Amino acid sequence: MRAIATLLTFALLGLSPVAAKDFDGEFAVFSVGGKSCAEYLDARRTGGRAQHDFTTWVQGYLSAFNLIVPNTYDILGTRDFDNAVQWLDQHCLENRETPFVNATAQLTINLFPARKNMAPGKDNRAKWAGEGESANTTTGGSQ
Repeated sequence: MRAIATLLTFALLGLSPVAAKDFDGEFAVFSVGGKSCAEYLDARRTGGRAQHDFTTWVQGYLSAFNLIVPNTYDILGTRDFDNAVQWLDQHCLENRETPFVNATAQLTINLFPARKNMAPGKDNRAKWAGEGESANTTTGGSQ
């Protein structure tokens, strides 16, 4: 229920949780996220420290996405990290001037529908059913 209220608030205000920026549409980008897709492809081709920097930056981005976005346990879903890198390779080949942070954001948009929304082996049906019951109890029962 809380997630629905949050999304409804964003919708009413004309905001998107994926596109949180300042009033001018700008946001701070750190490390290699501010480089272009062309620079990412060069790093992939040459390997070494540059490739490592891009790889760890994407891992951090995806981990933060899992932490911040409601109802998301693992944005990769059933895919593995290598699959995400392959997607970024192809996307950047087709969009060489795109900032790498935007390419990574597009990756999460593409992955989102197939994400895992709870940890393996977890069943929250009882929790959600209990939340509804306690909400009715605190408001004086059924309406």
